Amino acid sequence: MFLSVAPAMFLGTLDETIISTALPAIAAALHDFTSVSWIVTSYLLAATVAAPIYGRIGDAVGRKTALLGALAMFIVGSLGCGVAPDLTTLVVARAAQGLGGGGLMTLSQSLIGEAVAPKDRGRFQGWFGALFALASTIGPLLGGVLSEHAGWRWIFWINVPLGLGATAAAWAMSAEKGAGKFIFDIVGTLTFAVGTICFLLGLTLGHQLGWTSAEVLALGAIGVVAFAALLPIERRVSAPLISPGLLQQPIVWRLTLVTGLFAATLFAAVVQVPLFLQLALGMSPSLAGLLLIPFTLAQVIVSTWTGLRISVTGLPRGPLVWGLALAALGFAVLAATVEHGGWAIGCASILFGLGLGTTMPAAQTMVQWSGGKARLGVATATLSFARSIGGVFGTAITSAVLIGVLEYRVPGAILLIEAKFSGVGSAGLGSAALPASDVLAAFRWVFVLLALIAGVGAAIAASVPAVDLDDPEPDAPL
Repeated sequence: MFLSVAPAMFLGTLDETIISTALPAIAAALHDFTSVSWIVTSYLLAATVAAPIYGRIGDAVGRKTALLGALAMFIVGSLGCGVAPDLTTLVVARAAQGLGGGGLMTLSQSLIGEAVAPKDRGRFQGWFGALFALASTIGPLLGGVLSEHAGWRWIFWINVPLGLGATAAAWAMSAEKGAGKFIFDIVGTLTFAVGTICFLLGLTLGHQLGWTSAEVLALGAIGVVAFAALLPIERRVSAPLISPGLLQQPIVWRLTLVTGLFAATLFAAVVQVPLFLQLALGMSPSLAGLLLIPFTLAQVIVSTWTGLRISVTGLPRGPLVWGLALAALGFAVLAATVEHGGWAIGCASILFGLGLGTTMPAAQTMVQWSGGKARLGVATATLSFARSIGGVFGTAITSAVLIGVLEYRVPGAILLIEAKFSGVGSAGLGSAALPASDVLAAFRWVFVLLALIAGVGAAIAASVPAVDLDDPEPDAPL
């Protein structure tokens, strides 16, 4: 079963990060540097909105059927990206790709939850966590290699054979048909989409327009109002997109917060650690990317071990708590050793990589157990949504801290950094134009913030009610 759904999940995770290192090449080819970030934003917005919808569709009509539909949409979107003649077309095609990609991870994990007993899910979720960590790190490296040696369009063309292979693997597996006919929750879905899009756009545009700009504040306000109205709306419909009864369970809403904080630290680390290595230590982008390997391997190893441990003991909360506490310690060590070079950074990254590797196997097994088989897709999609929101939040807030500290200490620092990035070559960025002490101080604040976020996540995880996966799954209310 795992080999049937693993290609789809790997593909969905890979495409979230593969584009990052190819953005300069795409911007140069399409002659638009100012709007190139929308290639990332459009995919993320579509995937985040689509994840709960796929969870609901999978519960109703069958998760295998929903996964095949998501793969078809993903392949069509990839084809559109590969032939896009201009940036506008590429952004639209990326959104279509995201509408498919949003279901790949959610449905893959749901299918495993459907096929195995709750206690046995830990082993598979551990493998999923390892696969997620591996794909997240391989993505930027593969994107850079393809854009440099084969052309940036191959970043999208490669998804066609990979997507067809994932479709063949999914097609061959057996799965349940679903609970019944899918009823589209129009009002709830629109409210959820408006809240999600406004919230993510506000986080994305904060750097460009300023966090106190009227546009960003308006987007934030609309997002808050939409999410505040969502649960009252969902209580009035027979087949809600977002289950109010599920979200009111202490296990689910607390683990949703924990997953968001986990994703904030993970994606911020993937962005900020290589940037630190380039700006502070003068490393090349490729070398900085390679130094993420210890971090990735630590996640892969501990995620697999955590899943196996959960399957043996049936007790997932322990690894969740001590893992996030260990991650907080790792980021604190990183903040304290920023001036000691690459070896110290590598050791600290192993430490917080070991900590972060425990989170998703434990959180997924607990939430799926709490949701029960009837709400398996919705429960899994809730964590997928939290992971997407948390990733954007973590990247945005750490970038804001970095920029704020640098601009305070060295006015005009960001212009100097942008100039270096636009002319990056094999020799790396260097940091000659910026005092080393100021760069180190700025990143120290970033890593202290990540330690605090991970620490808050550990505290919330400790408050989650204990779960024994040998106990019967509860009947989750609507």
